[in-house]
Amino acid sequence: MRPAEVQVVLRATLLLLGLWAPLAPVHCSQGHPSWHYASSEVVIPRRETHHGKGLQFPGWLSYSLHFGGERHVLHMRRKHLLWPSRLLVTTQDDQGALQMDYPYIPADCYYLGYLEEVPLSMVTVDTCYGGLSGIMKLDDLAYEIRPLQDSPRTYNNITACSKDVVRMFSLVDSIAQNIDLRYFIYLLTIYNDRDPAPVNEYGTNSAIFAYYGTTFFTPFGVHSSTLLIQDGPHESNYAPQQYRMCHREGLIHIGVLSRHYLLIAVIVMQSLMRSIGVPYDDMYCTCQRRTSCIMQRFPGMTDAFSNCTYAHAQNSFTAVAQCIFQKPSPVYNKSMTTIRCGNLIVEGSEQCDCGSFKQCYSSQCCGSNCRLTLGSLCHTGDCCTNCTFSPPGTLCRPIQNICDLPEYCRGTALLCPPNVYMQDGTPCTEEGYCYHGNCTDRSLLCKAIFGVSAENAPDACYNINLESYRFGHCTRQYDSHTYQPCAGIDKFCGRLQCTDVTHLPRLQEHASFHHSVVGRAQCFGLDEHRGTGTTDVGRVIDGTPCAGGKFCNNSRCNATIASLHYDCHPEKCGHRGLCNNRRNCHCHIGWDPPRCLARGAGGSVDSGPPPKRMRFITQSEQPAIYLRVTFGRVYAFIIALLFGVATNVRTIRTATAKEVAVTDPE
Repeated sequence: MRPAEVQVVLRATLLLLGLWAPLAPVHCSQGHPSWHYASSEVVIPRRETHHGKGLQFPGWLSYSLHFGGERHVLHMRRKHLLWPSRLLVTTQDDQGALQMDYPYIPADCYYLGYLEEVPLSMVTVDTCYGGLSGIMKLDDLAYEIRPLQDSPRTYNNITACSKDVVRMFSLVDSIAQNIDLRYFIYLLTIYNDRDPAPVNEYGTNSAIFAYYGTTFFTPFGVHSSTLLIQDGPHESNYAPQQYRMCHREGLIHIGVLSRHYLLIAVIVMQSLMRSIGVPYDDMYCTCQRRTSCIMQRFPGMTDAFSNCTYAHAQNSFTAVAQCIFQKPSPVYNKSMTTIRCGNLIVEGSEQCDCGSFKQCYSSQCCGSNCRLTLGSLCHTGDCCTNCTFSPPGTLCRPIQNICDLPEYCRGTALLCPPNVYMQDGTPCTEEGYCYHGNCTDRSLLCKAIFGVSAENAPDACYNINLESYRFGHCTRQYDSHTYQPCAGIDKFCGRLQCTDVTHLPRLQEHASFHHSVVGRAQCFGLDEHRGTGTTDVGRVIDGTPCAGGKFCNNSRCNATIASLHYDCHPEKCGHRGLCNNRRNCHCHIGWDPPRCLARGAGGSVDSGPPPKRMRFITQSEQPAIYLRVTFGRVYAFIIALLFGVATNVRTIRTATAKEVAVTDPE
C-alpha cells in the first residue's frame, strides 16, 4: 500500500490496508442474540439540498432525520470499500472445492459521514438494497437504521452471508479511518459445505494456518485475514498473534456468538491492532466523548481510539506493518476463477459480452450467448459505431496537451491505434520541450496548478527541497514514512515551486499547498499524497531541465539532453510536419506521410488516417444581397435629396447704395 497525506494538514499519514475476509463455518445462522434494542421508531429520511452561497463539496449527500426527540442532519460521502471493482467471492461445491460465486454485492453504495453539530459522531450506512441501512454513533449511543420493508425479501444463504459480512467490514473501515487507516475487502470466501481444516486450533502450527498460507497468503499476498466462526472463540479465550501483520501467521479468529455486528466490528478492529503490535489500554488511557475505547481489554459498542493507541499505532505501522505501504497485486487467478458469459468481460472464445439478459435484450450488436448478432462486426469499443467499425478518419483519441498527437480509427479494427505523442526533445515553449508526452516548462506546470498568473519560482525557493518534509524533499520510499532531502543541484528535481499566485487553487481531494517566504521570494507548492488514488501533480516531472544540458530523471538531475538523440530536423519531414515518439513524421493537414512530400490528408503511419474531407465555413449570399439593396436605396435617397436642394435654391439680389453729400443753396 501507499502512504499519503490527507486533506487536513494536522492529520497523520493515511494507510490503505488491503484485507480479505473468509467466512466459516457452514452457515450464517443468527441464534439467540446476547444484546437487545432499547427502543425503536419509524423515521422518514428527507433529502437535504444545498442553499445559499456557502462552500459545497462535491460528492456529499445530506439527509434530515427526526429520532430521539430531535431532528438531526446527516452528511455523508461515498467511500470505496472493495479493492477490486468486482469482488472475488468463492464458495464450495458439493465436493468442498472452491469455486467462483456471484452474489449480489454492489460496489458503489457505501457511505461514511457524521451528524451535524454532534462532535466526533460517526455514520456508516449503505444504500445497496434500497433505503439507508447502517449504524450511527453519537457519544455512547448507537443507532441502527434499517429500511422498513413492506414484505420480507428472500436471499439465498450465500447472498445473505455476503451482505452481512460486507456491511460489518464497512464498519471496520469507518472505525479504522479514525486512526488514518483504510480497510479494503480484498477477497471473500464462504465455506458453505465443510470447514477446510479444524478451526478450533489457534496455534500457528495448526492445519488452518497451513491451509491459509498455501491457499491465500502466498497466491494473493494479503496483508491480514479474518476468519469469522459462528460458535467461537470468545476474545477472552483467544489472543491474535502479535507483530504478525503482513506474515502468513496474520490470520485472526473471531467468534460471532450471536452478537451484534457493531460489536463484532469493534473486536475485529481490536484484533487487527493487536496483530500490528498495539498493546491494550491501561487505566490512564482515555478517548474523547466515549466511556469505552477500542483497545480496552473488553470493549463495548464503541468507535473511538484512546490517546495511548494513537501514540503506539504510528510506531507500529513503520516498524511492523510495512506491507501496508505496498500496492497489492491484482486479484486474478485462473485456477480459482472460471470464464462466464454475462459478466461484461470479453474472455475466452467470447466475441462480446453484453451482461445480463435485460442488458442483452436492448443490445443490437451482441446476443445473450456472447456472440455477435448477424451482420455485426463489433459490440463496444473506441472504433465501433452501430455494430460496425467506425469509418476511417473518426477521431478516437483527442489531443490531451500541446505535446500530444491525435489518433484516428483505421476503419478495419475495433481498437484505437496506440497512443503517440511528439518525439522527446521537441520544443513546446521557450523554456521547455516535450518528454514522454508532457511539456516540461515549469511555468506551464505552475499555471496548471495555481492559475494563469503563476510562474516558476526563483531558485531560492527550491532550497525548500533541501529539507525533508512533505512540501520539500526529493524522494520517499514506499516502506517508510521518512523523506529524503535533495542534494545540491538535485533540488530542482524535487517538489515544484511556484510564485505569482493570486488565487487559491482548486485542488483535488487529499492535496494541500504551502505558502513560504524565502528571502524576498513568495514560494508556493503542493504536498505529496500517495495512496489516495490521485496523481501527484506537485512534483517536478521527469524531463524537466535542471542544469546546463541536463534534465530530471527519477528526482535526480542526472540525465543529459544529448541522451535523447533528438534527430527531427525540419528537412526530415519536408518542413511540413514534426516527429512522433516512434521517430516517424506526423504531417500537417494537406500533406501525406511518411515524409510529407506529397499532397494528402496528413497524420502519420502510426496515428491512423485523419478525415480527408475538411470542413469549410461558407456564408450565405442572401444576407449580403439584402444589405446591398438596403444600402443602395439609402444612397439613392441621399443623392436625390441633395439634388433637390441644389435645384431649388433662390437667387438673392443685392443693391448698392452710395451716400452723396448735397449742398444747400443759400
